Amino acid sequence: MTITEQPGQLSITVDEQLLARLHYLPLSDSRWVLEQLFVRPNQPAAELAEQLINRFTKLATAANVTVNVLDPYAKRYFVEHPAPQLLAANQLPVTGAAAIQPVALHLEHVEGE
Repeated sequence: MTITEQPGQLSITVDEQLLARLHYLPLSDSRWVLEQLFVRPNQPAAELAEQLINRFTKLATAANVTVNVLDPYAKRYFVEHPAPQLLAANQLPVTGAAAIQPVALHLEHVEGE
């Protein structure tokens, strides 16, 4: 199992088969966004995701950046493993009344639009 680093992504592969990937976006020299985690079905999702998040955390800490987290799994991970020196203070919650809700795929038409 190998973790490879490329600009904006970390990947875990075995025998050149992609098992998991983390995408991030460097917005500036001081701010990154952790956008998305992907783990191939039938793989140990929690284990692979944790490896990628830990490596990402080390990279972000070394770069001395503040991180905004968009991926819901990564948000839940950081709730259980706080990193206040790394994460931006204004993160949107994953659960509860204040959490972002999915947008309906078929919005009702309103007269007058």
